This record gives sequence, C-alpha cells and structure tokens, in this order.
Amino acid sequence: MKTLYIICDLYPPTFAPRVAYLTKYIQEFGWTPYIFSEKVDRHQVFSDFATTCWSKQFALVPQSPLKKKLAQMGELFFQRKESLMYRAIKETLKEEDLPSPDAVLCLTFNKFPLQTALKLAKEWNVPMLADCRDIIEQYSRGDFLPKRIKFFGRNLAFVEHLIERLSLDHRNRCLKEANAVTTVSSWHKSVLEQINPRTSVIYNGYDEELFYPKRQKAEQFQIVYTGRLLSLAMRNPELLFRALQRDELKSLDIVLNFYTDTYSAQLLKEKEWAKNESRLQIKPMVPSSEVPDILNQASLILLLANDESKADSPKGMLTTKLFEALAVRKPCLLLPTTTGEAVSILKQTKSGIASNEVDELVEFIYKAYQEWQANGFTDLDDEPEALKPYSRRRQAEEFANTLDTIL
Repeated sequence: MKTLYIICDLYPPTFAPRVAYLTKYIQEFGWTPYIFSEKVDRHQVFSDFATTCWSKQFALVPQSPLKKKLAQMGELFFQRKESLMYRAIKETLKEEDLPSPDAVLCLTFNKFPLQTALKLAKEWNVPMLADCRDIIEQYSRGDFLPKRIKFFGRNLAFVEHLIERLSLDHRNRCLKEANAVTTVSSWHKSVLEQINPRTSVIYNGYDEELFYPKRQKAEQFQIVYTGRLLSLAMRNPELLFRALQRDELKSLDIVLNFYTDTYSAQLLKEKEWAKNESRLQIKPMVPSSEVPDILNQASLILLLANDESKADSPKGMLTTKLFEALAVRKPCLLLPTTTGEAVSILKQTKSGIASNEVDELVEFIYKAYQEWQANGFTDLDDEPEALKPYSRRRQAEEFANTLDTIL
C-alpha cells in the first residue's frame, strides 16, 4: 500500500462528500489516506459519516467576531491560514508516528490550503495532485464569497474584485507547480488547463451503497430540493413556482419540500412567488444518511442550474446533488436551462427534463402526478451503464490512477 497525505479545506463532519467518499474507497486501489484539514463548525451534515482512516482537524479561525475579522484580512493579504495550517501539520508529525507520504493530494474550493500542500510536498520530495471542486470563475460576479460585501446596502464591487484577483493570483501560482490537476466538469477543465495543461476531469458522483432506487409507495406527491441556493443568480426556482400556480396544477395535492440552509431559506421567503405558494415547506438541511430516503420518497427531484450562455451566469457546476438524484431513478426537473454539461448528463441517463418553459414543466409535472396516483410512486428505467462513470468507487479509482501516473 502507498501512503497518501490528503491536505484539504473540509472533511466530515462538515459537508465534504468529495473527500469523504474518496477516503472511503481509495484504499481498495492501493492507497492509504491520512487526512489533515481545517476544523469548521458549520454545515455539520456529515456527522454520521463513518471515517475509515486517520484524520486530524485544526481550528485556524478565532471565534470572537473582532479577531475573526482580523484573521480574514490576514488570510486575504498574507495567507494567514496557510501558515497556521503548515505549522499545525508539522507539529502533528512530530507528535504522531505516521509513515512518510508517497504523494500529497490537496482538495480545495477556492485556494486554501494549496500553498501548504505544495510547500510540504516539496519538503518531502513527493508529487502533489491538486483537486479543484469549485473555482471562482464558475460563479456569478461576487457569489464565490460567503456573503456579498456591502456598505449601506450597496455592493462594494471594487473590493469584491480585489479579493477575486488576489485569490486567483495565489491559486494559479500554486496550480502551475502541481504535478497534476483534477476538477469536476469539462468547463472547469477548459479554464484550469490554461494554467496547468496536466488537468483532467474526475466528476462528482453518488455512493452506490447509499443511493439506489427503492421503488416504495409515497403518501404524498412530493417535489423535493436538497441543498443550498447560494444565490438566486446561481440557482433560481422561480420557474417551478410559476408552473405550480397554473390552473392545471394549483389545486393538486402537491407538497414542495426545500431542505436547505437558513440563508437560502431567507432568499425564498423574500420572494412574492414563494410567498404565494402555500404548499411550500422549508426544512433544515438533514444528515447525509437521511438524504437517500428523502430522494426515494420524492415523486420529482428539483435540480437548479442556469443558462450558461449568459456572460455573468454560473458555469460548469456539476454538483453531488445531480448524481445522487440520478442514482435513485426518480424523474428530475433541471431548470431554468436547456444547455450545459448537466443537461447532457440528464439526457444521457434518461433522468428527466431540462427546461426553461412553464408549459413544458406543467405538462411534465401533471404526467408524473398521474403516474403517482396510479402506482403510488414515480419511477424511471434503470440506466446502469450510463450511471457507472459517476459512482464514488469509480471516482476513487480514477484518483488512484492519476496519483499512480505522477509517482
């Protein structure tokens, strides 16, 4: 077995499915992982995930509001978290009797902890693989930030642009020196291979041990959304709400369940089209182990994207939620778009419709409602061959193969 040090921004119990399932399966392909990550208290939906490897998490951000703000400024201009992470890992290795690594894998959303991983890989004289599950370029302007920067209610676009520029410069310097780069979609690859030509795609996916069709009867016709909205520029369900108000659907016994975070819930509550839909139920995000049953109880699964042809629209985002929805073989609504790789995958796996037309949505929902009335559930034909490339086990094998090539 070869030893892999994974240095990442997030790891369970925080929501981090890409690295969580990677560590679950990569040991089948000749690599033993050891995890170093930041300790983060929000989005603890993977608290029930059974970790199968050694891991260590480090609290890098102070809890007091003032110190937290100062730390954020230090991170922006001086890469403060990187230096803290580096020192924490070095201290841990002095205390722990761990085997020397054969390679380093860094998984990141934005840029942290690429610098730490690269510096340590050089010290240990081993190759580094950088995995970028999200990149700044995929977002609508400013939406890569946890919250938009405002002054008296107005966005400070020049400050957001400065943060974007500094973050990209730092990330790109690190990616250029990586032995290889992986990312999550063809669009992401087209961006990152301009920085490092040794870039390839390893899609997000579903855990085949958890996500599979159960074909169980449901007492209600549920349209279900699981996940965050981030912003309505990125994920906007308005088209569905407009369809549900049409005469054909507005009197039907439909429940619309959104399992989401408080920020996304507030975005919905502020919109008239959501206020007018009495069948809407906004629920908190649930532990990851509960998601398969929620999706299997659904009659329709809502997936949100946007038209990628617009200049400031989100690009190339293929979230874990897409693949988990495909795996349970429930009809999916992908809206409001008809273009992009997510649409192609939806069509390839015969998993529903991608639409930006209310009439088309109304017809699709009504047909699904009739199926539910007749059978007690909705269903899709199995497409095992089309789904296989997106299993988490296959993903781990692709990571292992990529690591083997850079040794």
